[in-house]
Amino acid sequence: MTDDVILTNQALLPVDVTEWLRIHGWTQTAALGNIAQRWQSDTTGVLVPMSTRSPDFELRWSEMLSRLAGTFNTDPAGVLLAVAKSGSDIAEFRASGQIDDSIPLGDASTLIDSVRRSIQASANSALQPRSYYGHSLPDAAREHARNVRMGQTRRGSYIIPVISRLPVLHPDDDDDAVLFEDVVFQPFARSAMLKLAQGLVTLRELTHGATAPRGSQITEAVGAGVSSELCEAVANTLETESIGELDVAFTWAERLASSSAPASVSLESEAVPLLRHVGSILKGEPVVGRQTVVGYVKRLDRGEDDEIGRITLRSLDSDRARNITIDLNDADYHIAGEANTERRMVAATGILHREPGRALRFTEVDDFQLLEGLPGLLTDDASD
Repeated sequence: MTDDVILTNQALLPVDVTEWLRIHGWTQTAALGNIAQRWQSDTTGVLVPMSTRSPDFELRWSEMLSRLAGTFNTDPAGVLLAVAKSGSDIAEFRASGQIDDSIPLGDASTLIDSVRRSIQASANSALQPRSYYGHSLPDAAREHARNVRMGQTRRGSYIIPVISRLPVLHPDDDDDAVLFEDVVFQPFARSAMLKLAQGLVTLRELTHGATAPRGSQITEAVGAGVSSELCEAVANTLETESIGELDVAFTWAERLASSSAPASVSLESEAVPLLRHVGSILKGEPVVGRQTVVGYVKRLDRGEDDEIGRITLRSLDSDRARNITIDLNDADYHIAGEANTERRMVAATGILHREPGRALRFTEVDDFQLLEGLPGLLTDDASD
């Protein structure tokens, strides 16, 4: 991510500025209701306008940017960029090939539409990894695609910065907090951007090798965020007349550290046949892929002489509560019984199958564990 991405005031909110100041060691010293806040460093202070509906908001906002620019030895645009980087995940899509100072209008339209579809597909994967979504698009995925913003492109190659602002998290907040490492509850905007990065990196591994990927590799990739829709979006861009390579660079918000997130990925037009091949397989593949689900043990079922027990896990599937059938060995079945008795949540990692007209089914369970200190998220009377 380079430092000349251009952002507008409308891409940021006052709370983004106050959180940025907090990260840099400033403290709030006064407040005028919900109209304004006074923030102070060791050497200077600044007034942050908080009400965007105030008649003089634009004037006070400009004054704040000018004062901060002087304090941090930059200009107002530099302040906006620093605030955005602190509180937003940014994916920079760089298209290169037969491009100078312009790009054919049709190719630009294809690129922008492919970026939008990639963001939407990754939001789908963050909700529920699937090989193919078709017309089954959760409202949360549509909303995320509407909320991300596009920065301005720059000279030399055609570049689209996609800006995804993270919510402000405080230590006392329960919602959208990172509660534990193995199964992570994160802000949805971060989860979707991570799926985009992981999905593109995995897609490159599948399609830029010397040989075609095996079916098992394609199935495993679904859990990382690869879908038929993502394959199609990337292939559409690389099939245009002027675009021969697509580079995507990621900058992760300081507000929420991400130690293992990908930094960049590059995909070339030579991989289009394999991209189409992988997308075609995923479109007809009923296996969702390896992933982790969290929920309550609703039902246990094991015969007197059975070594394997079957449970029904009540979990979230996209934006609905659903039942998932899981077969467990003796040790994991004992954990499930304890969870059912104590009404505690569990996390299961394995392969989730989704077949038309049939219940969700979990197989090849790698890990099954109780989760500590989590509030109730689902109830037995939630509708199917």
